[in-house]
Amino acid sequence: MRTLPSDAQRELTVVEDGEMRRYELLVAGTTVGTLDFRVVGRRRVLGHTEIAADQRGRGLATTLIKAVLDDLLAEGIRVTNYCPAVERFLQVNPEYVVVLDPSHPPMHPHSRTPAGEKTPVDRAAPLQQLVHAQHSRLGELAARSQDPSMDGFERRRITDQFTAVAAQHAAAVADVLLTAARTLPGEDAAVLLGNLKQFEQALRVLKGRAYGDARFLNLSATETWREAERLLAEHESTETRIVSGLERLHGAGGALDLARALAQRQWSSPTRPHPNSPHAGLAGRLAHQLWRIADTTWDELEGRGLPTEPTEHANRHSAFSHYLFGTPDDAGSTGGTDTPHIHQDPGKQ
Repeated sequence: MRTLPSDAQRELTVVEDGEMRRYELLVAGTTVGTLDFRVVGRRRVLGHTEIAADQRGRGLATTLIKAVLDDLLAEGIRVTNYCPAVERFLQVNPEYVVVLDPSHPPMHPHSRTPAGEKTPVDRAAPLQQLVHAQHSRLGELAARSQDPSMDGFERRRITDQFTAVAAQHAAAVADVLLTAARTLPGEDAAVLLGNLKQFEQALRVLKGRAYGDARFLNLSATETWREAERLLAEHESTETRIVSGLERLHGAGGALDLARALAQRQWSSPTRPHPNSPHAGLAGRLAHQLWRIADTTWDELEGRGLPTEPTEHANRHSAFSHYLFGTPDDAGSTGGTDTPHIHQDPGKQ
């Protein structure tokens, strides 16, 4: 842990946690913001800046980013940036642009998303629409899992659903999108692979703590969820960039094939996180198949209630859903939704 220049008057401290690969902003000793990074040779790849919800609006993101960039400039370290908050800081403070590595360009303007807003979902972009729906579902489960009005049993059940759906999504992304992303220029594929490993480790800790695993009981529930949500946000940002690139590369037809493959693989993926198993290539796909068999057996022995693959697509679903899954559409339909039917939550039946 290394301390960067601090603001004693405001009781602000910025530290570099090399083990966690992130910078942390502390207010009076409490972590309120993070900026994660990867080390690539002498270069830093900046991923995602996050400020605690109750601390936003105070300019703390600017304080954190400025301290980090000042330190990197002093150390002569160049940066590749994938963080929208850092990009906005650079636009307002162009004198810091010299920190960027010109041989490894930062994120492109077309991928920029305003703070607090979701990436727009183009109805003509089936892959983007599908991953957006999956991200939204994971965000919904994460919020419900932390609802203080729920009793402990219900929160644990929803947390279990979150870890299962997230583990399935992570494995499907590794098998389908990660493989396809290797054809794209840039480092997004490597960033995604690193994120998947860290995200599955966070899911393992989250599930273990919820079910009383002695290895994780000393961890704060708030910190455990904060780390999981930080990695989920980083995953969403990286995956969205990759999907945009794949849609441009393969066109509507190729993107539809990828969307279909991703949706189908979601339901044949492991239901538990396995961070130490292979994630990429043939070894990764084989590991996922073996873990799927083991996880399904263990789920049945436990009587674990999980979201299941939709087998009937009623007319209340969108035309895109019927097109994606190849199911018939009744001309008498009077309803519909804008996103494909991806999950069926037993808790809502």
